Amino acid sequence: MRNQMAERLVRASLAKFEADRQEAIAMIELYINNPVGVPEHPSIVTELTTAITRLADAEEAIAAIERNFIGTGDEDE
Repeated sequence: MRNQMAERLVRASLAKFEADRQEAIAMIELYINNPVGVPEHPSIVTELTTAITRLADAEEAIAAIERNFIGTGDEDE
């Protein structure tokens, strides 16, 4: 990537999706390992599937960024 600002924006976006991924993993682990620790959520399955969807979305976004903007070496495409 030639443009420094573009590179910073891509890296910032990547960091945001990585943070989303880590948050989703933490929530999934909480729901799986300590479901009674989340009493305000009467439907653990719904909360768990929401967290899994967030994880999948973040991982898909990370893969798209890496595939299209990071380390391709083909900036002229």
